[in-house]
Amino acid sequence: MPEISLIVPIETIHFNDSYMNFKYQFNEFPTFLAIIPWLYMIPTFLVIYKIFLIYSKTNWEQLEPGKNKHVFLTLSLSLIFSYLFFFFDYLNIRFPATGLFTSFCANIEPNHWLKLIIFFSFYFNYSAMIFPCLLPIVRLIILTFPKDHDRINTIIMRVAIPFAIVYPIFSTFFLIPAIGTCKQLEYPYPFGAIWTYYSGAIFGFRNSTFYLVNTVIWVTLATIANIMLFFKITKARERLITVQTSGISHRAQVSITRTTIAMIAFYVTNGMFILNYFMFYGTSSTMAYSIVLRPFGNDLQICMIAWILFLTHPVFKKTIVNPEASIERIEPIRELSN
Repeated sequence: MPEISLIVPIETIHFNDSYMNFKYQFNEFPTFLAIIPWLYMIPTFLVIYKIFLIYSKTNWEQLEPGKNKHVFLTLSLSLIFSYLFFFFDYLNIRFPATGLFTSFCANIEPNHWLKLIIFFSFYFNYSAMIFPCLLPIVRLIILTFPKDHDRINTIIMRVAIPFAIVYPIFSTFFLIPAIGTCKQLEYPYPFGAIWTYYSGAIFGFRNSTFYLVNTVIWVTLATIANIMLFFKITKARERLITVQTSGISHRAQVSITRTTIAMIAFYVTNGMFILNYFMFYGTSSTMAYSIVLRPFGNDLQICMIAWILFLTHPVFKKTIVNPEASIERIEPIRELSN
């Protein structure tokens, strides 16, 4: 057995002979759970790349129906941070659960490199929480201040983007002195299915507590913002007097509804997982299967937003729009059809 230079935390697999000699078997269900996501996440990545490409190459000075740079930027950043969360969460749970990593991890000491996997998983998760709340705010500004919305939203984005980068540190700071470890996943995973965790956090803090508080805060703010936006859109639609705008108004509300459902699902699935984690982790309850299903709930949220935007937004369709057919009064609704 290799010389151990530190105290190995309990309930980990490090230097455990059973795990050091573990042999990977392809036909275990965690392997299939690790393969399935790439069947839809690779195409989704290409869609996200296309969305960001449209944002970066579009001439935003040229006004066109259904286009607003701040809406597009918010959606692009939401998808990018969500995809980064998917990637590190995959490295945190689904990949090591296959058993491919088990023997290697059992033969090394707990270290800070392992911690980085779970740190970035937490970090990008908290960053992604901000954008489902930011999106309705940006759209609300468009409706409320039709003449000054570009200037106001520019200021908001200059604050929001740095905030999305710095804010997660306040919920992950406790990991700074911690070390990363490998632990056996509980029921229903088989022996050898592991995940990366941490030990030695400041004051023994746990991420689950921080995450539950953040989920409650952000879901509340996002719900309030979306309710205000819905009523604002309803009032704006009632003021329309031309039949030419009815299609634009309808597409705006459908887009808002679908995007809201997809983004709120991000909070709901993760909030439910945390509650199940508190109540059922390590038990034989059927609710313990949430640890298997939770990552797929996050995947669904990413895919829904990306594909809904890609399949419904006019900028991805080869259609010709006559700008002379629009009227100035409906500009806020037109921009909301993103």
